[in-house]
Amino acid sequence: MSEYQYYKFERLDGYLDSTARQALRAISRRADITATSFQVVYNFSDLKAKAYEIMLKHFDIGFYYANWGSVDAYIKLPAGTIPDAMLGLSNDGFKVRQTDEWQLLTFSIEEYGVYFDDEDADDFFQHLPGLRNQLIQGDWRLMYLAWLKAVNDDDELDAIPLIQFDFERLSEGLQAFAALYAIPLPWVKALTMVLNELPSHLAEHTQLQFEDWLKTLTEAEKNTLLRTLFEQGQLTRHQAVALTRKEPANKDETYQYWLTPDLVAPYIATAQRQFEQQQAEALAKKLAIEKAEKEQALIDLYNQRDHYWQQAHEQADRTCPTGYDAASRYLHQLFEAYQLHDNSASFEQRFKRFVAANSRRKALLNRLSDLLK
Repeated sequence: MSEYQYYKFERLDGYLDSTARQALRAISRRADITATSFQVVYNFSDLKAKAYEIMLKHFDIGFYYANWGSVDAYIKLPAGTIPDAMLGLSNDGFKVRQTDEWQLLTFSIEEYGVYFDDEDADDFFQHLPGLRNQLIQGDWRLMYLAWLKAVNDDDELDAIPLIQFDFERLSEGLQAFAALYAIPLPWVKALTMVLNELPSHLAEHTQLQFEDWLKTLTEAEKNTLLRTLFEQGQLTRHQAVALTRKEPANKDETYQYWLTPDLVAPYIATAQRQFEQQQAEALAKKLAIEKAEKEQALIDLYNQRDHYWQQAHEQADRTCPTGYDAASRYLHQLFEAYQLHDNSASFEQRFKRFVAANSRRKALLNRLSDLLK
C-alpha cells in the first residue's frame, strides 16, 4: 500500500496576503492555495514545514490524516480563550501550543482503525468552524470530550474544573468529534449524572453585545480596528475583540469544584445500562416506523396491483438485464403485498400465468427462483 497524506488548512479570520501565499508556496509547490485556504495530498513526500507551524502562522482550523492511521485536527484560538485549568489533559491525544497571540489545540489519533478517505476528512472539516466558534464563546464541551477520551485511556489524568455544561444535547460538531475520536457515549452520559448530583460551577457563555463593547473602546483602539480593516479588507468579530482585549478572555480564577476520573467511575455502569436501553428503544422505534412505512407502501401497491402486474410484463418484454431486474422487483413486491392481504392464492394464479408467458427467458426465471419454489 502506498503512502498517502492529506492536509487541509483554512483561515476564518481575514485573508492571506501575497507574502503569506508566497511563503506557503515555498512550503509546497503542488498545494491548492487560495486567499483563505491551503490543501495538498502527498504520496512518498511531505510538507517542508511542520503542520502546527503553518497553523500558528497562517490558519485557524486544519485537518490531517495519513493512510497508516494518523489523524490530527487543529483549532487555533486567540490567547487566553481557554483558561490554563482546562488545558491540563496534555497527552498523546491532545496537545496545546501557546504563544503571546494564540492557543493552538491539536486533537490526535495515532492509529485510526477504520477506513478513512478524503470525503470523510472533508465532511469532518465542515464541523471545525462551529467547534472553534463554540470554544470562543465559552462553550468548552469539546475539552470535556477530549478529557473523557483521555480518561478512557489513562485513569490518572489531571482534574479539570467541573462546570455545568449541557451534555445531553450535543451539537452536530460535537457528535462528529465524539464519533471520530471514539469517545464512549456512556461516559458522556456518566458526566451528565455527575453534574446532576454534584455541585459545579455555572457555565458563562460569552455573548458580546456590540453597543456595550463599543463604549469601552478608546480612539486609539478604534483607529487600530479601522487600519486593520483597511489593510485586510475584512475584520471578523473574533479579530476585533482580540485586537482590543484589555485582559485575557478567561482569567485564571479559583475553581472550587473539580472533575476527576474517580468522580466519573461510579456512574459508568449505570450510564452504560441506560445508554444501551435508550439505544434499544431508539432502534425499536426506528424499526416500527420502517415497518409501518413498508406496510403502507405494500397496501398502496396492492390497491394498484393490476398496474404493477402490467409493469412486470412490460419490463420482462424488454429482454435485457435491467428489464429483468425491474420485473423481478415488481413481482417480489407483489408477492409481499398479496401476503399482507392474506391472498397468496390469487398471487399464485397470476404468477403461474406470468411464468408461462416467459418460460423461455431463463435469465428472468433465475431471478424469480425463490418465488418458483
